[in-house]
Amino acid sequence: MEPTTPTWLKSTKGTSFAGIGPLEADILAIIWERERVMVRDVYETLRERRPIAYTTVMTVINNLVRKELLTQDRTGIAFVYTPAIPGNEVASMILDSVVERLFRGRSNLALSHLLGLKCDLDPEQAEELRKYAEEHFVA
Repeated sequence: MEPTTPTWLKSTKGTSFAGIGPLEADILAIIWERERVMVRDVYETLRERRPIAYTTVMTVINNLVRKELLTQDRTGIAFVYTPAIPGNEVASMILDSVVERLFRGRSNLALSHLLGLKCDLDPEQAEELRKYAEEHFVA
């Protein structure tokens, strides 16, 4: 069975093909770090960095709930938001999307870029490097 693309990663008009925009990414980073937040918590953190409206933060957080990246607990007076998907999992999906779309699935070229190499790895070199990493770095 073909794996389905998560709702948040599907491209729609005006949305980054990575599935989340810069403000969404900033908000998600705050929530992944804190694990449980209210809109006010996120707003105060973002406001330290730049001018932003509370209603903007609330709207973006609700969009992230709709995209199924956050869960919303409505039992208290103020809603509490938690990650629905771990940050490293979202980052991996976005990176896979970038490799697929921008590098046309050639992970060896993406790997060359990520390693800061001045030349591109061919697929065999990338596979050799992957095997080496599995043997020496994976616990």
